[in-house]
Amino acid sequence: MTDGRHHSEDEPFVEVAETVSVEDEHVADLMSHTIDILALATAVTKQKAADAADTLEDLPDDEAAEVIELMEDQSAADALAEMEVPLAVTIIEDLSEDSRTKYASTLLALLAPDDAVSIIRGLDVEYIEPLFVSMPVGYARKLRQLCDYKEESAAGIMTTDFVSLFKEMTITEVVEVLREKELPEHVQDLPVIDKSDKLVGVVSLRALLIGLSEATVSEIMEHKVAAVHSDTDREQVAREFDRYGYEMLPVVDASDRLLGIITVDDVIDIIEEEQTEDVQKTVGAGAGEAVYSGVGEKLKGRMPWLLVSAVMMLPATYVVLGFESMIKEFALLAVFMPLIAALAGNAGHQALAVTLRGIVLDEVRPDRIFPLIRRELVVGLVTGTAIGSIVALLLWLFGNGALETRLGLIFACAMIVSMGISTLTGAAIPLVMKRIGADPAQASAIFLIMITDAVAFSTLLGFAWLTLQWMQGI
Repeated sequence: MTDGRHHSEDEPFVEVAETVSVEDEHVADLMSHTIDILALATAVTKQKAADAADTLEDLPDDEAAEVIELMEDQSAADALAEMEVPLAVTIIEDLSEDSRTKYASTLLALLAPDDAVSIIRGLDVEYIEPLFVSMPVGYARKLRQLCDYKEESAAGIMTTDFVSLFKEMTITEVVEVLREKELPEHVQDLPVIDKSDKLVGVVSLRALLIGLSEATVSEIMEHKVAAVHSDTDREQVAREFDRYGYEMLPVVDASDRLLGIITVDDVIDIIEEEQTEDVQKTVGAGAGEAVYSGVGEKLKGRMPWLLVSAVMMLPATYVVLGFESMIKEFALLAVFMPLIAALAGNAGHQALAVTLRGIVLDEVRPDRIFPLIRRELVVGLVTGTAIGSIVALLLWLFGNGALETRLGLIFACAMIVSMGISTLTGAAIPLVMKRIGADPAQASAIFLIMITDAVAFSTLLGFAWLTLQWMQGI
């Protein structure tokens, strides 16, 4: 069966197939039996970097380190760059512990500088200096400089592995330079600098291709150039790429000297990291925590907010204790309490998620805040009315008497109030945190749960207390 495409028998082509490759099948076969480390290392070397990374991630840490050491150096480095950072960190630490620091530093030296820095930042302090000492002096100095930048800044994610041109160079001279150097991925424009390393423009590869050989770079370059300063937050960098469709942005210091570049593939990584970080922050997990993070790192990120959560749930607990005797008299209230708390909490989280998304995408303008909160309040009141009415109707139809009917009406009123306040709170919390300069995602869910539970219990039990004589008169 053909797919309608024609090619000559001698014409090479690569087809993207849904089935696994021969190399992947061979590796899977080796791993299904008693593992021959040397044979496995040979097979993994033949895999694509991303597939090799998956294979190494499936192995125990010590075996992965052994396989890495037996692979070809460049293939091992490429696989290391594709691995989850915590696992790559573990492999480098395992190599260092087994007196193979020199080899670990060799792998790091083969990585792109930004990839190497991502791994180095995850290492325990005692491993870092020996690795720097084992590296070539120039490369170690470059990595030290990158590690000194804030991780959340533009300089913290840039790469220094790039090609820049002097504005006085001719196209002939540029061609000679490009023959000797490898261009970074996704780069169609090259930064242009003067003799003091100041950024003065960019020149496209197309302009170099069609320009006259004796023309200078300054004659064909674009003088108006977009760049980001080294201390710009990486989320802002990602928004710039998304808004204007950049494939590369130069990074400059306060004097406009060129420090490095950020490419679109770096930004994709940022977006993925920020999305997961924001989700984790809302529930009080560590922002940098990954699936493969160690127990210590997980506890460090979670325990403080779990303790805060325990303290912040005390108001809801006191509300329930205050109505203990009434709950004993009308046991059906105990059935409704988790229901109204769960529904109010879900409504609040929906408003929270939508508002956080708007903040991340820079859609929330100052003049739109009040309409945003008003809409969420209306949504909460409408949904509370609908759900409360349904529950009240079901109790009226299937209840055993007038008590269930009256409790249904009380539940409906409490549902309207608690849902309205929950959606209002869900929208307001991230806006308030942004206003005071805090991270809008940081533990927002913990604060929200405290408020929604307290409000839900207070409204249900409060309305029941206000109508206590009405219910007792049945």
